[in-house]
Amino acid sequence: MNVSRRNLSVHGPWVGLLSLLLLVLVHGVQFAHAQPEPQPQSGAPSPELAYLKQVNRWRPPTDPQLHFLLMSQFANAGRHLEGIAFFEDVLKRFGPQLSDNQKAQYLLAIASLRAGHANDVFLLKRIGWVRDTMALLDDAKRLSTGRQMFVSRWMSGVVRAQLPAFLSQGDTALADLQWCADHAALAPHRGWLREVHAKLADVHRARGDSAQAARHLALSGYTTESRPALFTTPFGIHASAGGTFAPQAIREVVKDSVYVLSGYEFTEYYFIVSADRRELIAIDAGTRPDSARAAHEALKAAVPSLPPLTTVLVTHAHWDHVGGHSYFRGLNPAVRFIGRNNYQDELAIGAMADPAGLRRFFGERFRLEDVLSYKPDVTVDRATPW
Repeated sequence: MNVSRRNLSVHGPWVGLLSLLLLVLVHGVQFAHAQPEPQPQSGAPSPELAYLKQVNRWRPPTDPQLHFLLMSQFANAGRHLEGIAFFEDVLKRFGPQLSDNQKAQYLLAIASLRAGHANDVFLLKRIGWVRDTMALLDDAKRLSTGRQMFVSRWMSGVVRAQLPAFLSQGDTALADLQWCADHAALAPHRGWLREVHAKLADVHRARGDSAQAARHLALSGYTTESRPALFTTPFGIHASAGGTFAPQAIREVVKDSVYVLSGYEFTEYYFIVSADRRELIAIDAGTRPDSARAAHEALKAAVPSLPPLTTVLVTHAHWDHVGGHSYFRGLNPAVRFIGRNNYQDELAIGAMADPAGLRRFFGERFRLEDVLSYKPDVTVDRATPW
């Protein structure tokens, strides 16, 4: 993953958002049947809904998932109107202290609930309801920058692609969805692109462009126009590489000093720049040499000004902490390993594991001998001032 330094950011807050949005929008906006507008849901809300309302009412959350978790709770309980009123109220109350991107998040929550409720609006009022919802989506896009822009345009494109042709939203849907496809690096994770290409296929099909429709359908991973419900997540498992539990990301957790890399394998990689800025120190060596190489090279590409790696500090000699040590051993100049003096005892315990079982978890590229060959240059048996 080639990431420029200015794009280093926290992906984590957006990881679960995709499935929440799809759950709210799963039925789309239809105009087939006029139905009586339902009364607001009666009865006490669920404990989860009540809790999330309090959290969101207390102060603007720093994690956008707290908005969308609450939004999905309102939608799942059929309390769309209550949710719309709630988010409109807190947006008005918190407005002066919100950044533009935060305001966009509130507008998206309101627009999502409005889209989910559209089928329950009287048919004669539905066109106005939908147009007002589109205006909210446009406001969210206007306020958005960076990764938030991807989320806002994704929402706008996905919703507009489901609208009937007489509302004349096809051009905007196409522009928003194509923007997302062209700016895939801004997606919270690659799973967001599935729906981008699926909806692009729908838009091109409606315009009679069967070639583009087929191309985007193939890129989406779906095989037919009738799509099964899928839970899309950045978590996954691959036979050769094992499990990953986050999207590939480089986080600068302390400016110019501490970096965390996720999604390159089972474990995370940590790198610290020394106080004199002459050395880079790795915390642990990962599970496999190939994933250690991928993480280290991704960091160097993202932050070219980093000093050379001089030290690997191993917290303990478990499989996922020392399995990639041979990659670091091969660097020039040579890297020093510092570890606990009981490393042999820890390796002896690790050696008793079933290699086949470990490969099922860490991937077929995992080799137990890569773990057992670990030997620190310096051992530590007590707290030190280092």
